[in-house]
Amino acid sequence: MNWTRVQEWWFGSLHMELRGIGVPDVIVELQRKGVELRHVRLGQESATLLAGVRDFGAVYQVCRRHRVKIRFLERAGMPFTVRRIKRRKTFVAGMLLFVFLVYTQSQVIWRVTIDGVPEDTALAVRQAAAESGLYVGAWRGRLADMDRIQADIQKRLPNLTWVGVNVQGTIAHIEAVEKIPGVLEERDEPHNVVAAKPATIRRVFASRGKAVVKPGQVVQAGQLLISGLLADGKEVPAEGQVWAEVWYTSQVSLPMQVTQSGLTGKSVQREYLRLGPLAVRVWGWQEPRYQASVERTDETQWHIGKWLLPVQLQTVTVYEAHPQAVESSVAEAEKRALTLAKADVRRQMGGDGVVLEQKVLQRKVSHGKLYEKVFTRVEEDIATEAPIPPAPEKHKVAPNTGSA
Repeated sequence: MNWTRVQEWWFGSLHMELRGIGVPDVIVELQRKGVELRHVRLGQESATLLAGVRDFGAVYQVCRRHRVKIRFLERAGMPFTVRRIKRRKTFVAGMLLFVFLVYTQSQVIWRVTIDGVPEDTALAVRQAAAESGLYVGAWRGRLADMDRIQADIQKRLPNLTWVGVNVQGTIAHIEAVEKIPGVLEERDEPHNVVAAKPATIRRVFASRGKAVVKPGQVVQAGQLLISGLLADGKEVPAEGQVWAEVWYTSQVSLPMQVTQSGLTGKSVQREYLRLGPLAVRVWGWQEPRYQASVERTDETQWHIGKWLLPVQLQTVTVYEAHPQAVESSVAEAEKRALTLAKADVRRQMGGDGVVLEQKVLQRKVSHGKLYEKVFTRVEEDIATEAPIPPAPEKHKVAPNTGSA
């Protein structure tokens, strides 16, 4: 930083215009006296220059002696700034008050947003956050650590599996994830993984414990797959996936003839004036005598600005339907039967799986129905938890005390 400029700002500087015949003589004499002049620009009987306030006495005496007039163009530096501030006390006070208010308001939480959970749970999260010190109007400097607030909210709401808190400026963002109902928490006590059903092993992934089966091995329900008993005698909660080939047999029956409703083209229309749950018919008094019918309802959405009016016009169209029987071919019926069998197998699996193959074992068409016995081969995870059985006690052998 230039020290001369610092001095000029601290003590003040004057940007002046000199006018008169003796301007060149004034500048020469000031330079002889050691007065520092900056930004000197000479003209015809005039000059502009910048000098410090502390040197103004010498400039004034030399200009007076040579009968040169002085006009101030600009006054800069701290002394003149302080003088201006003293003249505008109200303005400066208002500016300082504004800065103070902006600073204080930026230190307050003005909005708390909650994402990831439904509205009823969001209300509980907002209440738990307020009890933990995070609420609209809270001072940012007095907030506890974010990790502590997250842990406190999760402690107050055990139905949440994860909570994240992030404060950006004056807005606090809370993200939460609810526990999925029906999903069991991870068990910490030691246990084995056994087969849930008979199958042929295809792949074994043991993330914890010792796998005791190999691909290609046939297992029965309840057979040990992954042992929680390690070689050193330590017991751990066994974990892993055992994908195996499982076989299902489904009995499917479906009619060859299906009744469908087709529209004849005839219709009548009715109009209602709806006020909340109350509907008053205003047009269409004809009562059709259709054996079967299909209704379609259309309703207006009248608004005034953003407000939806409570009175709306509802139009109901009644179409005549004619039921007719549609005969399916054997190929179409078989395709539908395989689809029904696949759905039955997925229901029996109760989880994720891949259908590998489907075969029809028996087929019979009788009395307008198709009867099929379908064999389905799937790959699914057959692993399920089971307690570790207690170790068998060793029988002690009594010493032989008899005489020979």
